[in-house]
Amino acid sequence: MQIKEGFSNQVVLPDLLAPLEVQEFEGLENKHKLIKQISAAIIFLLALIGFFLITYFLSNNTPIKVLIGVPIIFVVLFVLKLVHVILGFPKKGYLLRERDVSYCSGLLIYKLTTIPFNRIQHVEVSQNMVEKSFGLSRIKVFTAGGSVSDLSIPGLLPDKARQIESFLVSKVSKHE
Repeated sequence: MQIKEGFSNQVVLPDLLAPLEVQEFEGLENKHKLIKQISAAIIFLLALIGFFLITYFLSNNTPIKVLIGVPIIFVVLFVLKLVHVILGFPKKGYLLRERDVSYCSGLLIYKLTTIPFNRIQHVEVSQNMVEKSFGLSRIKVFTAGGSVSDLSIPGLLPDKARQIESFLVSKVSKHE
């Protein structure tokens, strides 16, 4: 096998790379945290109601330990979920740079997704019913090879979401 002239594949040392974490990520709107808290409360209430309906209709002799223990477990799980939402919310954010867009999240499991502009196929601004009622939008960034967005930035005001969409679309068109 012959190597072409001018071919180069130099080693890039990690110490020479610009660290992404040093840069300041933009946070999400506080309304998004409220949506997460309300959805956790609704799931908690539905689980609790479901438990009591099942015990009421299926068994007349449910032990008192079960009638007390299971709701206590639900309450503990609900409180843990609320703590996770509250402490994890400041860890969520997005970052727009010259050549890419990033989104980070996670309290227990940290996740950072970065997509270079030259990989973006299209960008979409969307709202589900809950987001619309709270006046929020989300940006979905799609890359080649899938029908599901590769990057989703929730909890944005609609005007900011449109600004980011315009910015990303202009950057994508420059790379085509």
